[in-house]
Amino acid sequence: MAREWLDGSQKRWEIYKVLGGGMGRVYIVYDHELENAFAAKTFQDELFKRNPMVAERFTQEALAWIRLDRHENIAEARFVENIQGRPFLFLEYVSGGDLSDWIGTARLSEDLPQVLRFAIQFCDGMSHALSKGIQAHRDIKPPNCLITEDHTLKVTDFGLAKVFDEARPPGGAGREVEAGNAPGLSIGATRTGTGAGTPPYMAPEQFEDAKHVDVRADVYSFGVMLYEMLAGRLPFQGRTWQELERLHKTQPPPPLVTCHPSLVTCHSSLVTCHSSLVTVVHTCLAKDPAARYANFDVLRGRLAEIYESLTGEATPQPRAGIDLDAVDYSNKGVSLVALGRPAEALACYERALEINPRDARVRSNKGNALGKLGRPDEALACYERALEISPRYAEAWCSKGVALGLLGRFAEALTCCERALEINPRYAEAWSNKGNALAGLARPDEALACHERALEINPRHPEAWYIRGVALAKLGRHEEALTCYERALEINPRYAEAWCSKEAALGGLGRHAEALTCCDRALEIDPRHAETWYIRGVALANLGRHEEALTCYERALEINPRYAEAWCSKGVELGRLRRPAEALTCCDRALEINPRHAEAWYFKGLALADLGRNEEALTCYERALEINPRDPEAWYIKGVALADLGRHEEALTCHERALEINPRYAKAWCSKGVALGRLGRPAEALTCCDRALEIDPGSAEAWYFKGLALGNTGRIREALACLEQAQRLGVPQAAQAIAVCRRELGM
Repeated sequence: MAREWLDGSQKRWEIYKVLGGGMGRVYIVYDHELENAFAAKTFQDELFKRNPMVAERFTQEALAWIRLDRHENIAEARFVENIQGRPFLFLEYVSGGDLSDWIGTARLSEDLPQVLRFAIQFCDGMSHALSKGIQAHRDIKPPNCLITEDHTLKVTDFGLAKVFDEARPPGGAGREVEAGNAPGLSIGATRTGTGAGTPPYMAPEQFEDAKHVDVRADVYSFGVMLYEMLAGRLPFQGRTWQELERLHKTQPPPPLVTCHPSLVTCHSSLVTCHSSLVTVVHTCLAKDPAARYANFDVLRGRLAEIYESLTGEATPQPRAGIDLDAVDYSNKGVSLVALGRPAEALACYERALEINPRDARVRSNKGNALGKLGRPDEALACYERALEISPRYAEAWCSKGVALGLLGRFAEALTCCERALEINPRYAEAWSNKGNALAGLARPDEALACHERALEINPRHPEAWYIRGVALAKLGRHEEALTCYERALEINPRYAEAWCSKEAALGGLGRHAEALTCCDRALEIDPRHAETWYIRGVALANLGRHEEALTCYERALEINPRYAEAWCSKGVELGRLRRPAEALTCCDRALEINPRHAEAWYFKGLALADLGRNEEALTCYERALEINPRDPEAWYIKGVALADLGRHEEALTCHERALEINPRYAKAWCSKGVALGRLGRPAEALTCCDRALEIDPGSAEAWYFKGLALGNTGRIREALACLEQAQRLGVPQAAQAIAVCRRELGM
């Protein structure tokens, strides 16, 4: 994993150490871009394979930690990066180890004031976290208390224990308690369905339902840890979950007075302090949550009184949160974008720019957030400002190209991507975005070459595989596109867009049931992804499940009311369900959003035709063909409309245009035959009907019109056979023509 990570990240991070324990993994890394050391946390490969939803839970808890901002007694969560489809939470690197290194040593056993300083610092960190929306930590223990070189305690691992526990396999109840390995990552023995925690430190109620405990369970766990700091050992020791549960629920802790050397001193003032401290421990460890301290502010106040009585010194004032600087706000913004919160990220970038308006990186990142919010014009202005400040900023050139592409300005987008590649020829994202610009300029082969170049540079880049698949799909190479989407999903199984496009590729191959499964997978990942609801509707429509398809389009439109394709497809389904007036309204909505939506004009014409408004329908087909003159269906249906208006010569021309584009269009051959028959050219009409039947032998209309053409050439017996076949295939009007043929034949 370490080598793959480095390769896939262009060696931004240098990994010094990998720590694994429980369900998580920690990488101690040096970030060459930010010139700082970090502890990068994620989850084990096996955990993700067993439960892919853990990634979503991890990012949600990471988001809560990011929102804690900065406090001296909390390990700061700096930012989140998605690397090879997996979220990594980058924390400040604390090099002094953790509190477990101090337990049982003279540094604590012979220094009661130090015990109290750590305890007070812990309370300050927890009070800050709770004020920022954390409901409970749920896994307080010495490995989750990091110690700096200057002996400052920092609480870590907010919420991650809960995530890992929810992904555990069942069967943990009777096994032995696990020992911690990597600092802050060991979860200990837990039972799936009850929540997170490490049993030697868990409150009695946490054994029943850890998901709904409050701060008083954390107070209990702190009491266990305080006892351990004083005694050098745990108050309750057992080998199994059941044994520890029984001890925590029923047994008092062993007396502390015989455990700590300084607690047996004879000096009267110290006896008072020690007695008070023992009372604090017992109050924290009360079996009934209501009997414990209500919160860490109250607990801190009691510890401060003891500290002042013991040392004769004033207790350090509670630490307040530290104001964020421009870099902090920028990093927080990057994390919020990675966690799907672009609006919050935008506010962070604006705060950073108030502090330092000439930070090109922040300008560019602000543009990225605006792009995520669907505001490409404003994003473009941010990239241009960033490039005024730093003209050789390759990432800003690349992002400017993306924004221009979203605005349909593909030639300018191409120029920007080429500028980025002049600065950094091995910039994989710039090669991919250059490919997108070339695709927009209708240069698909060159676009494909760019995507392949991106993958040469970084074969573990899921976005590059995805975009290559899109390029192949536009060339009609659906099997190859499907392979690309599958490669993207191997790297990042939670890539909703790749699941969505895999569905489209499967649909293009006629594998609609499999396509539907892909949509369902994408919606598990992002239930508010409008495009996935839209494509799911397409898959259902192709399976003939039109009412369900209609529901999917409506869900897409709830999420994005300006989704023109969804309005158009909703209109299609309403038309199929014989609701033409509603279909017409939907097509009009699509055309309000995008007046050059050729399919919306086409289906608006169909709705008008169903309402008997043929002249208006004809105008709609003509508008569709102005936009897309290579649409054979639009030429065909225009021909049908002209025929209904008795304009058979013009209808014939339309069907011929349709057949120039698609020579195997059976309906167009049939309708060309009808037009020729009505123009008194039955022999040519017969040839057209035969051509239609070569392509589609089951075409009831072709059999019917072939029968009419044969009758018009005097070949009554052959005509009768064709008409009877049409009747068998469900053409009701064939009955009258059959009766005429039988009279002619004297039958």
